[in-house]
Amino acid sequence: MKRKKLRKEMLDDFYVFCYTKSKHLKTKKYAKKRIKMIHGGYNGSQKEFDTVVKPYWKKYGIHPKKYWYDIYCQSDGHYDPRYIPDTIWVSKILPFYNALIFRKAYTDKNFLDRLLPCVAHPELVVKNQGGHFYDEKDRLISREEARERCLRESRIIFKPAIFSGGGGNIQFYEAKEMGPETIERYFDAYKTNFVAQRIVKQHPDLARINESSLNTVRVMTFHFKNRFHVLSAQLRMGTNGAKLDNVSAGGCSCSIKEDGWLWEKAVTRKSEWSDRHPNGLLFREIRVPCYDQVVEAAKKCHALLPYFNIIGWDFAVREDGEPVLIEFNLMPDQNQVAGGPGFGDLTDEVLDEVFLGKTPN
Repeated sequence: MKRKKLRKEMLDDFYVFCYTKSKHLKTKKYAKKRIKMIHGGYNGSQKEFDTVVKPYWKKYGIHPKKYWYDIYCQSDGHYDPRYIPDTIWVSKILPFYNALIFRKAYTDKNFLDRLLPCVAHPELVVKNQGGHFYDEKDRLISREEARERCLRESRIIFKPAIFSGGGGNIQFYEAKEMGPETIERYFDAYKTNFVAQRIVKQHPDLARINESSLNTVRVMTFHFKNRFHVLSAQLRMGTNGAKLDNVSAGGCSCSIKEDGWLWEKAVTRKSEWSDRHPNGLLFREIRVPCYDQVVEAAKKCHALLPYFNIIGWDFAVREDGEPVLIEFNLMPDQNQVAGGPGFGDLTDEVLDEVFLGKTPN
């Protein structure tokens, strides 16, 4: 019995190792690409890096690469050792605070309404689990009935139910422009484990930024010292009539202040900074509606997920001001380029716990 348990634990550890190793390599590759896009970034002297950054990390047995700090400190004008290199984030920090072996099951969109009943969710048209179709009351229905339910809608968004972050493999159905064969094609393409939802009608203050995309709030919460801290918050906005707000899909992202107002500049996929949206709106003149409610909703949801201490949440704000959970990420990216050191004033305590085994006060 003990041998079987040990074998299972080894397999679990191997899965996490392989996944984090893959993420480690991708973040390292992207960093080198980004440093070229921003023409070297801060590019401080080797002496400053050796004096400020290296001693800070030496006690943890870590030897960070200089290019990470040239990326992060571009707007600071000096090196701040509290920044966390993304390679350390994905290989050390996240596996320490999150039970990544559970990640796939917990982020299944087909279970979110039952897993997190404390918050509003997009309205369901149909969902597919394990090749079987269900309606909004979890009643088993036929493929034909699922098709008819979809055809009664004017606009639908189709998404994979599992691992669909970053806007990957998302499809839209527009009844005025597409015929019944489109629904059949989507069913055949997804095959299993997908969801079809009505489009969320967003708050007019967000719609005016870019009406064609659902502009969402990304909040990262951290359960630490028996409190839920907000590590970063961003408003992600679509551009030029795009349907998606992801930066990877051509959108832009701007950090949100504690009072809900945006910072002066947003960043694009090409690491370019701008003080206004392509439609002309100045970012500093935009305030996220009901931002306090979004943060509160994120904290309430986080309290229901005890296996994960760092979570990235994507919320829409409905036209009546109600936060709507779109999805959450159990291996979120950091927002250090725009938001400063990821853990802020908590950095020393966090690193002491992760690398030295010290219990926070």
